[in-house]
Amino acid sequence: MKKAILGTTALVAVGALAAAPASAAEKIALGVGGYMQSTYFYQSADEPAGTPSRISDKVTQEGEIFFTGSTTLDNGLKFGVNVQLEAYQATDQIDETYIFVEGSFGRVLLGSEDSAAYLMHYTSPSPVPMYSADSANIYPTGQGNTTRPNMFADTDKITYFSPRFAGFQLGASYVPDGNSETGSNGSQYAAPLYKAGLDRGWSAAANYVNKFGMVDVAVSAAYQEADVAAASEDQSEYSFGASVGIAGFTVGAGYGVDRDIGGVKDTDNKAWSAGVTYGMGPWSVGVQYSKSTAEASGAADVDQTTWLVGGQYTLGPGITAFGGWQYDENDLTASTASRMAGDTNTFFIGTALSF
Repeated sequence: MKKAILGTTALVAVGALAAAPASAAEKIALGVGGYMQSTYFYQSADEPAGTPSRISDKVTQEGEIFFTGSTTLDNGLKFGVNVQLEAYQATDQIDETYIFVEGSFGRVLLGSEDSAAYLMHYTSPSPVPMYSADSANIYPTGQGNTTRPNMFADTDKITYFSPRFAGFQLGASYVPDGNSETGSNGSQYAAPLYKAGLDRGWSAAANYVNKFGMVDVAVSAAYQEADVAAASEDQSEYSFGASVGIAGFTVGAGYGVDRDIGGVKDTDNKAWSAGVTYGMGPWSVGVQYSKSTAEASGAADVDQTTWLVGGQYTLGPGITAFGGWQYDENDLTASTASRMAGDTNTFFIGTALSF
């Protein structure tokens, strides 16, 4: 299967480029875009006895600046670039960065970007920006659930997306080194790393998007796996998701499973989420729920759940005010420096800008 995915992607791209005559298209000029989200939140935590007290409120933000550009050749092929800069100090200061080529054959992407399985996944809708019970931008308690298959994250890879036909689209990624990202934990000046961690991974996904009268429908399914160096088991993930919109309502759900994490047999994590939002004009409200269960052979399962209730109001183009309440609960018996145990209520208000 790995050879089929890689071979198809390479043949499509090389065939298209070989047939491309010289072009008088203009040189790529970069543009600037991105987003910035900032909130104030207050927490009330029921932490285990003996846990050191924490600061109960905080101002936090999340954002990125996108440098993007593209050009279309005379033969119709489109080439582009995307470099995403974190809008705050971070160990991974440059987030995704990749080039792409697209045409009637579909889209080929080379570089540091999420896998096809991650990008094509549908799940429950969040009622607010920044916070979410499924794949949030921030985790106010250090706890986060996700149904998205993200074992490859931003590692360097080759990804292909087919054209959408009758609502269906296919996608596939090949990941030579599941731990390598140029400039972060890899180097463009060094030989390939020795085998360690995830190696020779692949991802395959499909989704269906269509509109039936007043009803919008989207469903997805995906699978990905990789060898794990010095381990007896391969690590794998699979996911399913769906979203339906009608008369201002959006209802969605997602389910994801990580199997044999780190190559350790029967060390799994299962997550699911569900949510509903309702919007009319500039405002919308909603509720979202998620639960994940960590399983390991010979050990008790560890559950964590998140509830999110909130609303948002569009003040103007690219400017949204939002607020709400998040409830987190887990089975941990003690808090750590980065993770809160027990029950936590978080009340928040914030602003999200896109540009």
